[in-house]
Amino acid sequence: MQTLLVEVKDNTGLKILQELEQAHIIRLIQTAQEKIPQRLSKRLRGAFSKETAQQMKSELEQMRNEWQQRDI
Repeated sequence: MQTLLVEVKDNTGLKILQELEQAHIIRLIQTAQEKIPQRLSKRLRGAFSKETAQQMKSELEQMRNEWQQRDI
C-alpha cells in the first residue's frame, strides 16, 4: 500500500475520489485544514488596555476635527 498526497482542484475531483472510496479502491485520510487567516481585529483584540484604547480614540477624534476645520 502506498500513501500519496493529492491536491483536489474542484468539487468534481473530490466527488470522484469519494466514489473510489465507496468502491473500496482507495481510502481518504482527512488532514488538518489549512489555517484560515484571522481577521486583524481578532488578532489584536486585547493588545491595548481600555485606558490606552480610549486615549487613542480621543486623539483620533481630535485629529479628525482638526482635519475638518482646516482652511485650504
